[in-house]
Amino acid sequence: MNRDVEQNPWTRKDSQIIYKNPWLTLREDRVIRPNGCEGIYSVVETRIATGVVTLTPDYETWLVGQYRYPTEGYSWEIIEGGADEGEDPLTCIQRELREEAGLLARRWVPLSETIYLSNCISSEMGYLFLAEDLTETDPDPDETEILQLCRVPLSKALAMADNGEITDAMSIMGLFMAERYLWRTRALNFRDA
Repeated sequence: MNRDVEQNPWTRKDSQIIYKNPWLTLREDRVIRPNGCEGIYSVVETRIATGVVTLTPDYETWLVGQYRYPTEGYSWEIIEGGADEGEDPLTCIQRELREEAGLLARRWVPLSETIYLSNCISSEMGYLFLAEDLTETDPDPDETEILQLCRVPLSKALAMADNGEITDAMSIMGLFMAERYLWRTRALNFRDA
């Protein structure tokens, strides 16, 4: 690989916070662009995002449905959540799995290292996991969440991602990474199911 391309061609002259709330910060940097011209670059900073593909012994997975305000539409997704400041991604998703789906898992497999979810405008990092050996408990969703849960075969969830019924990026990545993991480790093929 060409190391010159991998070096940072941007120069940050200064930075200021334009807006901040408990969920995100909007930062605006004055920069010298790679072409040598001055400009601004706005960056959205967020909490760490986490997601989990749950897996039953029959290779079914839990999906959560909810209305997503930013996209003005209903969305089917894997269980996801944002980490509190300083919270470990695994601890976060274990909490979210219990709160949203009322599930506890004894076996956790990391499906990814750091994933940048929209690196052209955001520094948001995501982490994906596979959870197995599940037991049910009472869900305790956030008071702002109206959730619908359904358990479907993993093959159906993958088909939903393929045909556009699942459009959430973390869910699509998580489902396909889980499929790849199960193919590598157990030689399971969900495309012929």
